[in-house]
Amino acid sequence: MHASSSVPPGRAKGARTDVPFEAIVEQSVAGIYVIQDDHFVYANSTWAAIAGYTREEVVGMPLARLVAPDFLDEVRARVQARLQGNPPSMHFITRGQHRDGHVVLVEVHGSRMNFKGRPAVIGVGVDVTERLRNEAQLRHLLDQVRALSSHTALALEAQRNAFAREVEQGLGGMLSSIRTDAARMLHSAPAGELQSLTERLLGMTQQAVDAARQIADALRPAEPAPLPGPTAQPAHRRLGEREQEVLQWLLKGLSPTEIGARMGISVKTASTHRSNILRKLEVGSTAELVLYAVRQGLVQ
Repeated sequence: MHASSSVPPGRAKGARTDVPFEAIVEQSVAGIYVIQDDHFVYANSTWAAIAGYTREEVVGMPLARLVAPDFLDEVRARVQARLQGNPPSMHFITRGQHRDGHVVLVEVHGSRMNFKGRPAVIGVGVDVTERLRNEAQLRHLLDQVRALSSHTALALEAQRNAFAREVEQGLGGMLSSIRTDAARMLHSAPAGELQSLTERLLGMTQQAVDAARQIADALRPAEPAPLPGPTAQPAHRRLGEREQEVLQWLLKGLSPTEIGARMGISVKTASTHRSNILRKLEVGSTAELVLYAVRQGLVQ
């Protein structure tokens, strides 16, 4: 994409653009930007609004103004990788710096292009802060529902077991006692109608005892019902105590050097902890680590 040096009448100098189809671009619901020489040389109004600026303010603004300090080095490295064509395009979530100082999570997709005859990066970005926080809240609610389901299942199981014991021990015990008395009467009763009645009583009592046992067995669950949803423990809960501490510092934007100073450990040890955390959580960068933390509700 090549540039024109003219400025349309009535347009402020800071708002000059070399991107064609400007009218269409300005109506885009996604933010569009061009980065060259560590500065934004183009931005549509949607991109500027994500950080609380106007497009006139963003054009010419250094990259460092719109990227959270803890992500700046990583974003610059990604820009350079795209300028070098390795890879030519990239899709990831980064931490933007809003005008008022708060962090916004932005999903970006950038590619290499030529701007005024020189390499640049053109990208599309969408503010996903609310989406990710809503996902985290939904996941928290699902965890609460699973916990309630587990509690309810255990309570019902306890009640069924208690009722089964009462049937077996209470009713079953009474029937067994009657059966014993009937058996004693059968041995001592004279032949005739009384002995016949006693035998019938003994048979009916045995049937009642068997029925009570069947009821008790039916009430007593063989095994607890499986709970819905995944039961695997989240990866971050399997981190060691030291790694948990390092994780918290990483999420606050500290570098291994700063973490080492705060924890009283060497930079090499802090870097090793960081590498182990990324490996165990199966993420490839600090940006992906923050995304993981947001989705797990570890950060707000």
